[in-house]
Amino acid sequence: MKRKLATLALSLCAAAALWAEETAAPITVTVDRAVELAMENNIQLQSSAIDLRIKERSKKYALNVFIPTVQATGSLVRQNNVSNPYAPILSQIIPGYVEETPSESDHWMASAGLSFGLNLNMALLEGLRATRQNYDAGKLTYEQARAQTEQNVRKAFYGILLQEGSLALAKGKLAASEDRMNQTRINYSNGLVPELVYLQTQLAVETQKPAIREAEIALDEQRKLFAFLIGLPTDATIVLDGKIDPEMKTFDASSLVEEHLADRFDIALLAKNIEMMETQIKATKLQTYTPSIALSQSFSPVKSDISSPWLDSDSWTDNSGAFSITLAFNLTNILPFSPAGVALAEQKDAARKIELALAQAKINARVEIEALVQRLEKARTSVAAMELNVSIAEKAYRLTEQDTARARSSTSTSRTPRTTYCRPA
Repeated sequence: MKRKLATLALSLCAAAALWAEETAAPITVTVDRAVELAMENNIQLQSSAIDLRIKERSKKYALNVFIPTVQATGSLVRQNNVSNPYAPILSQIIPGYVEETPSESDHWMASAGLSFGLNLNMALLEGLRATRQNYDAGKLTYEQARAQTEQNVRKAFYGILLQEGSLALAKGKLAASEDRMNQTRINYSNGLVPELVYLQTQLAVETQKPAIREAEIALDEQRKLFAFLIGLPTDATIVLDGKIDPEMKTFDASSLVEEHLADRFDIALLAKNIEMMETQIKATKLQTYTPSIALSQSFSPVKSDISSPWLDSDSWTDNSGAFSITLAFNLTNILPFSPAGVALAEQKDAARKIELALAQAKINARVEIEALVQRLEKARTSVAAMELNVSIAEKAYRLTEQDTARARSSTSTSRTPRTTYCRPA
């Protein structure tokens, strides 16, 4: 036993070591691979899939409302007093009649019961329709969750790339500042620049370090959140394989609204909720204004002589079993101030609220689409301006290099007095 436990412990340790090694190894992911991992491992998406599976099961077995209720019972009873119900008559007919003393088996009686019941109403048909509509709404919710997850993964992927690029630029700027500081320190040691210039360059270097450290911490947090989003361990080393290469396009807000407004998940989901509320209102009306039919069949055999064989059909009698059809109509529910009438009015108000929410959602969607088109246009203009600034900066840099080269060549041919700053002892 101890050997088995030791072997199991070694296996667990080896598995843990292997998992740790895989976790420590860098994991390279592209944006498409990150989306695939999120679709497979995202916790919130898995929860949405479970909700959809529940609604799918309800739709699949929606016809079980027509399954009758079946109940089986059995009883074994011992009566304290047992007497022959015909004894008084027999004593008058037969002179000297004496009732026999009941035996122990006469005190016992067995009974069994089997009943079938089924309640029918026109509202059941609307209930079936509501179940299908609920499943359709669940599919919309799940697809919305998938689309939102994909959007979040792509935004996080390119956001991390942007942070990495910004951090690299900041580190490059810091390295250039440190080189400038080192050159200034040499010039200061040789008495070529005053101490104030050296202190200013040193201050420029030191003020950049806290911002870079803060950017590194923010980038590490974003990487952990990204790992959690795609279902990987938060301490996994993830290397992003991709680059930011946007494709500039021009959109027309009015065309987008006309063609794709109804395709939005929030709009479609609200429209489906309105459809479900209408079905619920119709079901409530049918349940209120139409009668219900109750079908019932029961069997209640009784065995009074338990001394006879249990399977002897002659010893079982069924005097109370029956079949019945009941037509019921609740007159109270047709009153507008009854609980059913108030519930119907509340359902109508709820449907009206969803209609108003749908109208508001369409307005918000239109405004959002127009704002996004304007932001894209602004971004396109900004990118064009930045590209122009880059070209101007490159040209200015080339001209500066040419001027510096000419200045160096001119100073090499002529001697000019140089100002020497005294360095403190």
